[in-house]
Amino acid sequence: MKALIPNFFTSLNLCTGLVCLFLMLSDKYNTVYYLFFICLISDYLDGFFAKKLNTTSDFGRELDSLADLVSFGVVPSFLIFTWLNQFEFLNNLKYFSVLIVLFSAYRLAKFNSEESQTKDFSGFPTPANALLLFSLYYSSFLPLDFLTQFSMVFIIILSSLLMISEFRFFSLKFSNYSFKDNLEKFLIIFISVILIIIKGFDSIYIIITIYILMSLISKFFKRPYKHNIRD
Repeated sequence: MKALIPNFFTSLNLCTGLVCLFLMLSDKYNTVYYLFFICLISDYLDGFFAKKLNTTSDFGRELDSLADLVSFGVVPSFLIFTWLNQFEFLNNLKYFSVLIVLFSAYRLAKFNSEESQTKDFSGFPTPANALLLFSLYYSSFLPLDFLTQFSMVFIIILSSLLMISEFRFFSLKFSNYSFKDNLEKFLIIFISVILIIIKGFDSIYIIITIYILMSLISKFFKRPYKHNIRD
């Protein structure tokens, strides 16, 4: 019975992702933005309760990956496709959005086939990638011009490659609260709070960019990690 709790949140993630797709087909994009955060919260809670209740299983892992593929692969892919479709110049660039689904699926399949450990992420997490794309789409600072169009395609390619890379991306989960052991985590949390106070949710893509840079830079200051965790 305990397994029903994490599976409930996984199912909520999946169903909410599907509702996001239905709403986008009805041009109700403002509602999609808020529902996407329900997907993120549900994805966090299913893993949290699975570990707390000691109910991790192959079934739960596969169900979680299917939900993640819909909510953090298909949904952002469709969102960016509709955004790029607004451009008349080189309109076919919109098909680069397919890479979001393809590389999300590859990442989830790859790490499902490996032993899950408890140290950091190997490769850019799919939920973080989806959040990056969502925050760019809903940002009030991006004009509809060809420079933004090409920048978005570049971001799609780069973030997709980062998802399947072997680069270490630190997790925000705490095993202890020692400042020395969690310096980068406390730093990104502090930066995030400051930026959100100053710029609100328009700062999310800036925060994720800083997170990526911090993760890549830390690779050169720490010995390689052999463990990874799933999204």
